[in-house]
Amino acid sequence: MRFSIISNKKGKKLMSNKIQGCARGTVSHNKCSLVINKRPVTILCSSLFYFRIPKGLWVDRLRKVKGAGYNTIDVYVPWNYHETLEGKFDFQGEEDLDLFLGLAREVGLYVVIRPGPYICSEWDGGGLPAWLFVKEGIKIRQNDPLYLSYVRKWYKKVIPILKPHQITNGGSIILFQLENELDFFLCNDPKEYISTLRDIARDSGITIPLIICAGQGDY
Repeated sequence: MRFSIISNKKGKKLMSNKIQGCARGTVSHNKCSLVINKRPVTILCSSLFYFRIPKGLWVDRLRKVKGAGYNTIDVYVPWNYHETLEGKFDFQGEEDLDLFLGLAREVGLYVVIRPGPYICSEWDGGGLPAWLFVKEGIKIRQNDPLYLSYVRKWYKKVIPILKPHQITNGGSIILFQLENELDFFLCNDPKEYISTLRDIARDSGITIPLIICAGQGDY
């Protein structure tokens, strides 16, 4: 898989100072690497998905990834795991995403966050809620106002959990992925679809670099 950086209208470098006793970091990129806190960093990344692991084993698995020599994990956030029933979101207990991200930071791992809306991950519906598919007239994974209205509601719930964990806010999330492998899907207007997701993320307070994952082609 290949990851591509999405242009940031306000420039590539994202700076910050100190907040509430936690050191805010910086993340940018050049032609060779990511630059974290003004130093080039080679990213060694392992996938580690909290929704496939019992909560009681999260710390153990994070430490094992760190101990194996990785410095980063990529983490999908399945929409249908947190909103099984329309309008009823759950981020507690086994679904405690905030806790998982905090543990990743404590262990010393950077995070590439991948909240969809579509994630694939061999997960039911690719992470999209079952109730979404039966909405009359909806066009899934398209630049469709109806579909995007539900995506906005999802982002409105999940991004407030992610924001404090951005490196620019003292956390360890360094990259935010929009969608996943859209080039495997017949999207009629991928440019506007991805651009809309970008704008929603930026308007919701995501300040770190945005990326997309290309499986077989380009955007």
